[in-house]
Amino acid sequence: MPPHRSPLRLVRLGALLALAWTAPIPTSLGDDAPPDDGLAWRSDYGQALEEARTSDRLLWIQFTGPWCPNCLRMEQDSFPAPAVVARSRSDFVAVKLRADVQEDLALSFGLTGLPATVLVDPSRNVLGVHQGYLGPEDLDGLLGRAVASRAPRHNVEDLADAPRLAREFVGPPEPSQIQIAKVEKPSKIEEHVELSGYCPVSLVAEKRLVEGQAEYAVAHQGRVYKFANLVTFNLFRRDPDRYVPANNGRCPVEQLDQGKEAPGDPRFGALYKGRLYLCASKQDRLRFVGDPDRYATVGVEEQGNCPHCLAEAGVLVPGDPRYSLTMAGRSYWFPDDQHRNAFMSLAPSRTIRR
Repeated sequence: MPPHRSPLRLVRLGALLALAWTAPIPTSLGDDAPPDDGLAWRSDYGQALEEARTSDRLLWIQFTGPWCPNCLRMEQDSFPAPAVVARSRSDFVAVKLRADVQEDLALSFGLTGLPATVLVDPSRNVLGVHQGYLGPEDLDGLLGRAVASRAPRHNVEDLADAPRLAREFVGPPEPSQIQIAKVEKPSKIEEHVELSGYCPVSLVAEKRLVEGQAEYAVAHQGRVYKFANLVTFNLFRRDPDRYVPANNGRCPVEQLDQGKEAPGDPRFGALYKGRLYLCASKQDRLRFVGDPDRYATVGVEEQGNCPHCLAEAGVLVPGDPRYSLTMAGRSYWFPDDQHRNAFMSLAPSRTIRR
């Protein structure tokens, strides 16, 4: 016996399909789509969700249909964009589903039109939903905002002073003690401002130059940053190392190739593994993008290898800038949170090399 479907469900599904049906096109999407060269699309929602949980990444659900012309436009224009591909590989597990096949799931997100982009965390908390066409820049911005809005991972030692500090600001609870000790309450600060006054959160999360506001200027590790609004300020407050430029804002290309320290320019920034690198010129940025592994470790202790593995086992294990730590003016990379926590539990007596 076929399953019974309520009239309301049929009406909602009909609206979902009708909004996308504007012109006949070749059936080249969904389950019948050829594999993409750039984005690694999954086709099974349950497996994709489990992969997101085990890898601690966000889940990008793209609802589509072979009758939807704007879905095809995104296939051709948006999904192959290098920025979108890079963002997906580093922060997301991407799954592409046909809305008519995955009807229950589509309706559970309240969708009424296609294409539909849904971004959730591994616990299925919705971080972003967009119905309709998204160009490459808008899609990358949506993905970036979802990444920025996700609560950061905390180390155990970071939580000592969290309750008091959480009450002092409007925003996410339980900021880290180490970070907040260095980030002061927003205020008007009239002095040299980093990034030429542009908001670091907007630059990292959305890859846009947005001017910061004087009322949201704060000092972090002796440097002043301005933020576009209270939301971006609070995102910075939760995880400042995620947004401050690597190598103290100096151009790694000039430092490595020319042996000189040159300030980076936010107009020539590059994102690599979630960290912002400022280059001094367009040519420097091209060189950085051409060989990021060579330049990204400039200014990092142990050439970017895990200091804990080196001290405890004498082995070189490459670190990841997404698991970084700045201590006593030195930058360290770790392969994961566990190694960073182990390093912190032993520092400074055993693992910090003098």
